[in-house]
Amino acid sequence: MEHKEFLEKLGLGERESAVYLALLEYGSSSVSELSRRTGLYRTMIYDALGGLLGEGLVTVSPKGKYKVYAAESPKKLEGKFLELSNRFDEEIAKLSALHRSPEVCRPIVKYIEGQKGIMSIHDDIVTTLKRGDIYYRYSSSKIAHNELRTNYLSKKYRVLRDQKQLERRVITNLPNKLQKRPRLEREVKAVPPDFDLFEYNISQIIYGNKVAVIDYNTETAVVIENPVIAKFQQKIFELLFRKL
Repeated sequence: MEHKEFLEKLGLGERESAVYLALLEYGSSSVSELSRRTGLYRTMIYDALGGLLGEGLVTVSPKGKYKVYAAESPKKLEGKFLELSNRFDEEIAKLSALHRSPEVCRPIVKYIEGQKGIMSIHDDIVTTLKRGDIYYRYSSSKIAHNELRTNYLSKKYRVLRDQKQLERRVITNLPNKLQKRPRLEREVKAVPPDFDLFEYNISQIIYGNKVAVIDYNTETAVVIENPVIAKFQQKIFELLFRKL
């Protein structure tokens, strides 16, 4: 029964699954033998064999006045799995496009708490973005860079960030800017100290169609997912970045 259910999940019909399993178990068989072993009528057997032959899971050969059928290797089922997998990917892509459409989708707002929660936001950045993409960050952090890296950044974040060669544009305070070593993929500008010290210990990150606001004082965060809001915030960031 377990094998039959598995075959049906791959797209075979109930009768096709029963006939294929009988051929695997008993070897080459005639229609009469298959009818006896499966309990199906001959017309049902012929119908199931037609489907299996079309899938390339069964072969037929003459034996005297009759035809006998044999099961192909179960390895052939990999094709069914790949077909199902490709269809799954296509449907997910269609549903995702519908889900992200600003015309039909209101902003999704998530509230996140704790070190692991904040770490998951950073992981989401490098998972969501494609190779060579840019993300934008306001950083008014008062905590040391080493503490930030240890408590809130996973190894996955650093590995994927570098593998994907993600570019960063950062607006921060002067002490933070001076701490950061020059990197080709990172451009940093500082808020003038005579305007504000910019030490609120809060970060805002704009990436993909999301905006994340992280409060390190309380280890809480809010993530807003909406392409229009993200684009709006990105444009404000770019304007300020250009003026600094």
